[in-house]
Amino acid sequence: MPITFDDVEPELSDAEDAFRYGSQDAEAGLDVSDASFVQLRKACRSLSGADVLLEDGYYTLTIEAAFTSIEKSLLFWLIDESHQDPANPPQSHTTAINRSADVGLISEEVAERLDDLWKENRAQTYYQDGIATRERARAMLALADRVHSHVVNLAGIRHECICD
Repeated sequence: MPITFDDVEPELSDAEDAFRYGSQDAEAGLDVSDASFVQLRKACRSLSGADVLLEDGYYTLTIEAAFTSIEKSLLFWLIDESHQDPANPPQSHTTAINRSADVGLISEEVAERLDDLWKENRAQTYYQDGIATRERARAMLALADRVHSHVVNLAGIRHECICD
C-alpha cells in the first residue's frame, strides 16, 4: 500500500510552506549575498558538521558531508572564477569535479579518481549495501579538508572561510 497524502499531512504541507514562505533566519555564516561565498560557506559548514558527526559515530552522514564539502568547495571556485553560472546549478554531483578539471583547477587524474570515488563508494554507501566505517569517514573528511584548504588558498580568501 503506498504512502498517501493523508499519511503525511500536515507535515508535507508544513515543509512546502517552510520553503515557500518560511522565515529568512539563515544558518550561521550563510547570510552573504555573493553566490560563490554561499557555496564556500556551505562547504565550511559541511566540514564543521562532519567533524561533529564523526565524533558522534555517524559515519554515513560524515561521508555524505565530506563529499558535499568537496563539491561545494569546487563549485565556489567555479562560480568565483566565472566558470559556472550560479543561476544554472550543476545537474549532477560530479559536474563540479569534471568542470574543475576542464578549467584546470584540478588535474585530470584527480578528477577521474574523485569521480570514481563518488560513483563507486559514495553511491554504494548511501544507496546500496556499502557500510560506512570510522576509517572511511575519517579518510573522506581528511580528503575534504585538504581539497577545501587548497581551494581557499588558491582563491586567496581565507578571511571568507568560516571553518572552525
